[in-house]
Amino acid sequence: MTPEIEILRQKLDSIEDNLIALLNERAKYVLEIGKIKREKGLPIVDLKREETILNRIKQKNSGPISNDFLINIFRKIIDESVRMENF
Repeated sequence: MTPEIEILRQKLDSIEDNLIALLNERAKYVLEIGKIKREKGLPIVDLKREETILNRIKQKNSGPISNDFLINIFRKIIDESVRMENF
């Protein structure tokens, strides 16, 4: 492998480490929200909130990743969040 590629891969590794940490930090808040929803008898699924999240992603995305790709990723994140909130 070339040194340039190795350096770029190390940068990718660092970004991936940050993504993992951020997703786990997000999950901690999801668990807190799930607890509050259960205590208050609120529904776990909030379609309006999901729509808001997905619309915000489209507005914030400046590329080069497509909106469709990001929406797919965040749908998975939302699905996992709903699963976590149910516990």
